[in-house]
Amino acid sequence: MEKKDFIQIGQIRKFNRKTAELSIRIKAEDADMYADISMIFIEIDGGLVPFYLSSLRVRDTKTIQVLLEDYDTPEKAVQFVDCQVFLAREDASEPEADQNYSHEILGFEVIDKGHGKIGFLEDILDRPEQEILQINHQGKEILIPLVDEIFQKIDHEKKQLFIDAPEGLIDLYLEE
Repeated sequence: MEKKDFIQIGQIRKFNRKTAELSIRIKAEDADMYADISMIFIEIDGGLVPFYLSSLRVRDTKTIQVLLEDYDTPEKAVQFVDCQVFLAREDASEPEADQNYSHEILGFEVIDKGHGKIGFLEDILDRPEQEILQINHQGKEILIPLVDEIFQKIDHEKKQLFIDAPEGLIDLYLEE
């Protein structure tokens, strides 16, 4: 299988020093969509390595806790912190109509209600407080918090993301 046959679901943020459980921060809008998986792929040295799960529990809407088979000690689990986690595309459930896999909207054109076309989505930065849209506007970076009050809709067919940024926020980035 090639990397295009996988979807990135999140990143391992930390591990439990007693149980060796790995805490995976999920990119999707609801971690429950991964409650039934039995195998994950972890990116190690640029390749995807399969791991079977001994256990999985949903901690909250953005986090799942997993215990890898044969990696059930903290000494073995620590090596996976900060690694990216993937699922085989064929094993991933389709997101609900109002959910999206973050990586699938990268490159979409971002259109603001007040400014119109402002650039293309380069990344979604995963910060503890919230996710942040990283937009490329003619070589300049624009950062917009991804919150319900700003996000409007996604048009997958036209590859467009519609937002309504607070007044003055985009202007801060565009001023010279």
